[in-house]
Amino acid sequence: GFSDGVQMYVCNREHYGFLPVPLKAQQNVDDERESFIHTITEALIDHDIEPSEYLHASPSQQDKIGFDEIFLINLKRRLDRRTRMFKSMSALGLHPTLTEAVDGKALNSSQLQALGIEMMPGYKDPYSGRVLTRGEIGCFLSHHSIWKQVLERGLQKVLVLEDDVRFEPRFKRRLQAIMEDTDKTQLDWDLIYVGRKRMQVQHPEKSVEGINNLVVADYSYWTLGYALSQQGARKLLAAQPFTRMLPVDEFLPVMFNKHPNVDYMSHFEPRDLKAFSVEPLLIYPTHYTGEPGYISDTETSTIWDDESVATDWDRQHARKTAQQGSIRPVAQNTVTGDTPPPAARASRDEL
Repeated sequence: GFSDGVQMYVCNREHYGFLPVPLKAQQNVDDERESFIHTITEALIDHDIEPSEYLHASPSQQDKIGFDEIFLINLKRRLDRRTRMFKSMSALGLHPTLTEAVDGKALNSSQLQALGIEMMPGYKDPYSGRVLTRGEIGCFLSHHSIWKQVLERGLQKVLVLEDDVRFEPRFKRRLQAIMEDTDKTQLDWDLIYVGRKRMQVQHPEKSVEGINNLVVADYSYWTLGYALSQQGARKLLAAQPFTRMLPVDEFLPVMFNKHPNVDYMSHFEPRDLKAFSVEPLLIYPTHYTGEPGYISDTETSTIWDDESVATDWDRQHARKTAQQGSIRPVAQNTVTGDTPPPAARASRDEL
């Protein structure tokens, strides 16, 4: 056994299955359960596994960990992702509400006109130099429809998740603890990133007094997962972003006044969104640009105002990927169960 001081070595060169991490002496059955749940959610990323037919396990209690809703954004045609997320969230004991994403590929120019969508003047993707894609507009509209629901239904706080995320160990317990602390300290918050790509890594972000694992958010990309309060939804909608649209993950930092492009910021007033981030992050993308299994629904669509110009540019050679290729994703170390150090992520395009 491991008690003889023999070091465990796991080689992942050939994939035969998944092993939960051996527990340390001081860990208990609850820790073992959490560790096993994490093993299952990791296995589900590339394998559609079913529960054993020889073993009866009572279904886990699913709840919303204090949120009014946990919205899961999913494109109708991406059944694979929907199935995986439902199974993962069921294993974690989370109760999702499915919200159908707006399919950018199906948007046509007259629909965009009817919605009054105008692009932000002078917006160019900072890496590819292209204008918005329809997928990016679809992504924005999907998030926007949730913000509207929050107000229309009078929801106090919600968790928004995209469907291509992987959960860190003890996700549920750790997020719950942070949210309970925000209540206790009566933190005035609008948005809390649960997963993101931090862009300006040179300055340390300020930690929030009285709350462990929460920082004031600096310029960030991605909308993988975030908590949103009713006040936050109200501010985002009041900005009326349809009339000067840019990708949703650029719009958010503009709204909390941390976007490096002052031109973009000049279009929005006030920029007083109170944004924070969980640190270390609790969700990461399942796949990064250029990795096997990576499919982007925002990057591989046509540009917004021309149905004949596709944007299937080769991401492997894109400047954005090359520039950040040195910063590999440090997804959690599955062997030790350690949480990775905070780091910038591979590229923004894995929306």
